[in-house]
Amino acid sequence: MQLRLKKLRKERGWTAEVLAAKAGTSKSYISEIETGKKFPSGRLLKRFAEELGVSVYDLIDNDDLADEIRAHMEIMKDLSVEDRRAVSRHAAGLLEQASEPSE
Repeated sequence: MQLRLKKLRKERGWTAEVLAAKAGTSKSYISEIETGKKFPSGRLLKRFAEELGVSVYDLIDNDDLADEIRAHMEIMKDLSVEDRRAVSRHAAGLLEQASEPSE
Protein backbone atom coordinates (compact mmCIF):
# COMPACT_ATOMS: atom_id res chain seq x y z
CA MET A 1 0.00 0.00 0.00
CA GLN A 2 1.43 3.34 -1.04
CA LEU A 3 0.77 6.70 0.55
CA ARG A 4 0.33 10.13 -1.02
CA LEU A 5 2.73 11.50 1.57
CA LYS A 6 5.30 12.97 -0.81
CA LYS A 7 2.66 14.58 -3.03
CA LEU A 8 0.85 16.14 -0.08
CA ARG A 9 3.97 17.48 1.61
CA LYS A 10 5.27 18.94 -1.67
CA GLU A 11 1.90 20.65 -2.24
CA ARG A 12 2.55 22.43 1.05
CA GLY A 13 6.12 23.30 0.08
CA TRP A 14 7.53 21.14 2.86
CA THR A 15 10.78 19.22 2.73
CA ALA A 16 11.04 15.75 4.21
CA GLU A 17 12.86 17.38 7.14
CA VAL A 18 9.92 19.70 7.83
CA LEU A 19 7.39 16.85 7.80
CA ALA A 20 9.66 14.70 9.96
CA ALA A 21 9.98 17.47 12.56
CA LYS A 22 6.23 18.10 12.60
CA ALA A 23 5.39 14.38 12.90
CA GLY A 24 8.15 13.54 15.37
CA THR A 25 10.11 11.14 13.20
CA SER A 26 13.28 11.19 11.08
CA LYS A 27 13.89 12.36 7.52
CA SER A 28 15.28 8.93 6.66
CA TYR A 29 12.09 7.23 7.87
CA ILE A 30 10.01 9.66 5.79
CA SER A 31 12.13 8.68 2.79
CA GLU A 32 11.59 4.97 3.43
CA ILE A 33 7.84 5.52 3.68
CA GLU A 34 7.71 7.63 0.52
CA THR A 35 9.62 5.01 -1.46
CA GLY A 36 7.39 2.20 -0.20
CA LYS A 37 10.13 0.46 1.78
CA LYS A 38 8.30 0.97 5.08
CA PHE A 39 4.75 1.60 6.21
CA PRO A 40 4.10 3.80 9.24
CA SER A 41 2.28 2.68 12.36
CA GLY A 42 -1.35 3.67 12.69
CA ARG A 43 -0.36 6.30 15.23
CA LEU A 44 2.19 7.89 12.88
CA LEU A 45 -0.23 7.65 9.97
CA LYS A 46 -2.73 9.62 12.04
CA ARG A 47 -0.05 12.17 12.97
CA PHE A 48 0.83 12.67 9.27
CA ALA A 49 -2.84 13.24 8.49
CA GLU A 50 -3.18 15.77 11.30
CA GLU A 51 -0.07 17.70 10.29
CA LEU A 52 -1.03 17.69 6.61
CA GLY A 53 -4.62 18.67 7.39
CA VAL A 54 -6.16 15.66 5.63
CA SER A 55 -7.94 12.48 6.67
CA VAL A 56 -6.03 9.23 7.01
CA TYR A 57 -8.01 7.98 4.01
CA ASP A 58 -6.68 10.87 1.92
CA LEU A 59 -3.13 9.65 2.60
CA ILE A 60 -3.80 6.29 0.98
CA ASP A 61 -2.82 6.18 -2.70
CA ASN A 62 -5.61 3.89 -3.84
CA ASP A 63 -9.16 5.19 -4.05
CA ASP A 64 -10.69 1.69 -4.06
CA LEU A 65 -8.80 0.78 -0.89
CA ALA A 66 -9.77 4.07 0.76
CA ASP A 67 -13.43 3.33 -0.02
CA GLU A 68 -13.05 -0.14 1.46
CA ILE A 69 -11.53 1.29 4.63
CA ARG A 70 -14.39 3.81 4.91
CA ALA A 71 -16.90 0.95 4.62
CA HIS A 72 -15.13 -0.94 7.42
CA MET A 73 -15.15 2.17 9.60
CA GLU A 74 -18.91 2.51 9.11
CA ILE A 75 -19.35 -1.09 10.29
CA MET A 76 -17.11 -0.46 13.30
CA LYS A 77 -19.38 2.37 14.49
CA ASP A 78 -21.97 -0.25 15.43
CA LEU A 79 -19.54 -2.37 17.46
CA SER A 80 -19.16 -2.20 21.21
CA VAL A 81 -16.19 -0.31 22.61
CA GLU A 82 -14.53 -3.61 23.54
CA ASP A 83 -15.01 -5.02 20.03
CA ARG A 84 -13.70 -1.81 18.41
CA ARG A 85 -10.57 -2.04 20.57
CA ALA A 86 -10.06 -5.67 19.54
CA VAL A 87 -10.41 -4.77 15.86
CA SER A 88 -8.02 -1.83 16.31
CA ARG A 89 -5.40 -4.06 17.97
CA HIS A 90 -5.70 -6.54 15.13
CA ALA A 91 -5.42 -3.78 12.50
CA ALA A 92 -2.35 -2.35 14.27
CA GLY A 93 -0.76 -5.79 14.17
CA LEU A 94 -1.44 -6.05 10.44
CA LEU A 95 0.05 -2.59 9.84
CA GLU A 96 3.12 -3.59 11.82
CA GLN A 97 3.52 -6.75 9.75
CA ALA A 98 3.12 -4.72 6.55
CA SER A 99 5.95 -2.42 7.63
CA GLU A 100 8.38 -5.32 8.20
CA PRO A 101 10.67 -6.16 5.28
CA SER A 102 9.61 -9.29 3.44
CA GLU A 103 12.00 -12.21 3.34
